[in-house]
Amino acid sequence: IASKNDEENAFDAIENHAEMVLRRNDFTAWRINWEDKAQNIIDIVSELNLGLQSVVFIDDNPIERARVKEMLPEVFVPDWPKDKMRYASSLLSLACFDVPMLTEEDQKRNEMYLDEKKRQDIKKTIGTYFSWLKTCEIKVEVDEVHEGNLQRVVQLLNKTNQMNLSTRRINERALEDWASDNSMRVFRVSDKFGDSGITGIASLQIEGKKAKVIDFVLSCRVMGRKVEETMLYILCKKASQFNCESVVAEYIQTEKNKPCLEFFKRSGFQAQDDKTFIWDCSNEYKKEPFINLNPSL
Repeated sequence: IASKNDEENAFDAIENHAEMVLRRNDFTAWRINWEDKAQNIIDIVSELNLGLQSVVFIDDNPIERARVKEMLPEVFVPDWPKDKMRYASSLLSLACFDVPMLTEEDQKRNEMYLDEKKRQDIKKTIGTYFSWLKTCEIKVEVDEVHEGNLQRVVQLLNKTNQMNLSTRRINERALEDWASDNSMRVFRVSDKFGDSGITGIASLQIEGKKAKVIDFVLSCRVMGRKVEETMLYILCKKASQFNCESVVAEYIQTEKNKPCLEFFKRSGFQAQDDKTFIWDCSNEYKKEPFINLNPSL
């Protein structure tokens, strides 16, 4: 398994979901974290003493497939359908698993040493995930809440668990009323591989000279691509327009939103305690220059 998730949450689903066929003991190795999947694949094959040419990487996210395909050309990365109903037939159509039984020669010591050297060389030349992001032509479009996106905004608020500051749940009517009196922004993310759609929400409530972050929500599909920092850039800019002196984010812990806490710890906001993070509006919050922000802002 090479998955972007919290390991504890992933194995909870594997072990306890009523319709899950496989269990933890069915998997030989895993890297379930928020790191680069290409690097995770290298770590897995190193652990199993395999070569990269033995790897088939199946993923429903085109940007993850592109990253592995570009960085690890020995890995076979099949195209994957958007329609989940075609997953089984797509898997069955792959001929790459029709191979002869391994022989004793596959376990020769000298070949193991050669494979190990190749792995170490790849670790040195793979390039950083951050450097690769710069080539993805990431675009973030910012909008207000309106009738055209209201349903999706409510869906994100009520279903997103991991990158969610307060895990506030709200219905359409209540959100319409609340958004009309407060600053809420909706974020659509796309890149050279396709459109991820509306994947982020952030909102501020102005309290005198303080701007309080009420919602900070981002789909896990685009986490780690500097979209989070772009959202904070927009919030801090909006707070400055209201002549606020600070932006305050208060993290409300749940069973699944630890990734949000970890992000705010490295966001540049000053940690007042283990749940409160503050930005001084006398400073400009920086966004990454490779993020293309829609020009109307």
